[in-house]
Amino acid sequence: MRSPLLRNCLRLGVAAFLTAALSLWFERIAFVWYPMLAVVTVMEDGDDLSLQAARARVFGTITGGLVTFLVHTVLDGWTGVLVSLLMMLPLLRWLGWQSAAGTATLVSIMFLMIPSHVALDWGYVFNRTLDTAVGCVIAILVGLLFWPRQGFDRLVRLEAGLRRTYRDQLQRQQSWLEGAQERPRPLLPGGLSRDLVAMEELVAQERRGPRGRLLQRQRWSQRLLLWASVQHHWLQWERLLASLPDRLRPTAEAGGGATDPLLTGVAWMGALLQGEIGAPPSRDPLPWQGLARRRSLPLLPLLALAAEQQPLMASLRTLALLSRC
Repeated sequence: MRSPLLRNCLRLGVAAFLTAALSLWFERIAFVWYPMLAVVTVMEDGDDLSLQAARARVFGTITGGLVTFLVHTVLDGWTGVLVSLLMMLPLLRWLGWQSAAGTATLVSIMFLMIPSHVALDWGYVFNRTLDTAVGCVIAILVGLLFWPRQGFDRLVRLEAGLRRTYRDQLQRQQSWLEGAQERPRPLLPGGLSRDLVAMEELVAQERRGPRGRLLQRQRWSQRLLLWASVQHHWLQWERLLASLPDRLRPTAEAGGGATDPLLTGVAWMGALLQGEIGAPPSRDPLPWQGLARRRSLPLLPLLALAAEQQPLMASLRTLALLSRC
């Protein structure tokens, strides 16, 4: 199942159905909306974020229930809710539970629906916390059993797919330059952009989860910027490469990558995509002038190709260095 919307709808529907069924089966759950609200709150796109949302939901229920209970021993009604909020927000900030503020606020307001404030005691707070925990557990189990997202693993696979796409295209370009096959079709910008946008969304999602420090340590924000730079310079590089004739004039000297600056650059970029870091090719324009003479190619397009190849190789080299972090 590839549609994220359909997958998330089915996960939420299954979790809500199981929660409602268990709430009706076990008569001890007096207020079904507590576990149901927990399911809706906890059922996030990522499994790691579901655990984070579950902790915030439980901590918010406990804090909101206890503070509201203590305040309602002195005040009641909306005045009690206002005083409870004024006490809860600094308390949550002091405990480092800022993400639980929404749940704690909602719990404080929901306590107004109790028919008699006498029922608002320690047992009520404990039971509502258990009801919330039931919804959290069901949401987490459904998220782990049905189509787990595994955002970080998908991020790694997307980057590996980008490397493989560029590397395979470089191999086809190298075969064409050597005269072994026809000119390959350039890579479609849409496919490259789609993978890059998916990686950006995953990084933004995983940064809020427990793998945020891992993403920071592995420099994923910088890697995304470098991949965007690679895509930009790659499209320009292939556009300039397309200005060369389809049938290049073969020569004995051009067959070796050591004397052909274009083949040397292609081979070095392929090595960078495999994680190998070596000495970069020379920026001397003389080999490009020699290539233009040997293959009877116009010099200015070749020099433009050489100029565009430099930032492309620099971005790939930095990516290879960051991949070792």
